[in-house]
Amino acid sequence: MARIMKGLFTRRARSKSRDPWWDNVRYTSGTLVVVGHTIEPLRDMEGPLWLWLVTWALRLPVFVMVCGYFSSAGPLNLREARRIIESIALPYVFFTALQTLQVRWLEGEWKIYLGLPKWTLWFLLSLIVWRVALPYVVALRFPFTLTVLASLSIGYFNEFGSEFSASRTVALFPFFVLGWKIRQGLFADLFSRGWTRWLSLGLLLGSGVVAWLVREEVRIGWTTLAAPYVSQVETFGLAWAWVFRAALLTWGVVLGLCLINLVPRRRIPVVTYLGAGGMYIYLLHPLVLRPLRETGIFERIDSREEQVLAVLAAVALAAMLASPPVRAVMKPLVQPSVPWLFSREVRDASVRRKPKPVEAEGPTEAEGATGPADPAEDGPRAATPTAGGQEQQPAGAGNR
Repeated sequence: MARIMKGLFTRRARSKSRDPWWDNVRYTSGTLVVVGHTIEPLRDMEGPLWLWLVTWALRLPVFVMVCGYFSSAGPLNLREARRIIESIALPYVFFTALQTLQVRWLEGEWKIYLGLPKWTLWFLLSLIVWRVALPYVVALRFPFTLTVLASLSIGYFNEFGSEFSASRTVALFPFFVLGWKIRQGLFADLFSRGWTRWLSLGLLLGSGVVAWLVREEVRIGWTTLAAPYVSQVETFGLAWAWVFRAALLTWGVVLGLCLINLVPRRRIPVVTYLGAGGMYIYLLHPLVLRPLRETGIFERIDSREEQVLAVLAAVALAAMLASPPVRAVMKPLVQPSVPWLFSREVRDASVRRKPKPVEAEGPTEAEGATGPADPAEDGPRAATPTAGGQEQQPAGAGNR
């Protein structure tokens, strides 16, 4: 049985030259997203509230960094346009339809959230903008600094709210740019030094203490970054409304890097394979949690033991959604391939070069440093060679 399971979960991971470090990061952050959404209804309890706060920086910021890491800053050519449409835009349409049908089933009325995405679907809209805007932003002299300033400033404009994920797109763009810069070698020296892992562990433990101390003071709505500075103005005043967001961005960057640094870089049986299905975890778990919320099951959770069981159930759900059977069934929705939708010119531009044989498990020439040439293997990651077409080894890709 162990041999069968090993072959099932490692065969495809070995058939394509992937970086196991980032698959492990993807699985960790995706699992924490499920945990966060699972315990969200329990935030009136001290334990779940603390866990929700302490894992915020390890969930969304890291997931955005991963997408930035696997994105190209090259020109938006025909092949990239097809990737974005197939791996981001179409899943957004499909899952919006599924969400509409589910709400109709649960609530008995039609609600179409195409322009006001709910749950995790806002991420796909933002991802399209980030991918298209990245080549232009990184052409500037200080791309990360400029995106941080934009993130802090956008809260003063009431026009940028939840519609079409406008506020979150600008507010979270710094994490996407940071992920791309990590791909270019940023923090490579730090990631390769052993003492930084002890520092990362210390910072994560320290954040747990801070989260416990401020758990009653922080408004959860501030962490979504989905609305202008309305409640922040009431608390901090107009001139200082940006302070909390600045602290949140700093927290997300520091702890996100700590998590990336601590995640094992070697191939881990089962976990590394499941990490390649990170987008399955992200897109599918709301379809499971929404009916459970309607049953009132979370309202009956009271004891500490039941809270722990809820967290363990969330971890198990994440693993199930990234498992081979689920991925096989849901692949047409999460990773659609619709060549008939595109013109012949686009289809010809999408034909990949045949990779040359390589030794061991290093990247092939066609894949370069970006991982597998097939974007469907990971969902909306839009992986292509980096700007200028240069190939490079992922920063700090050594084994632990």
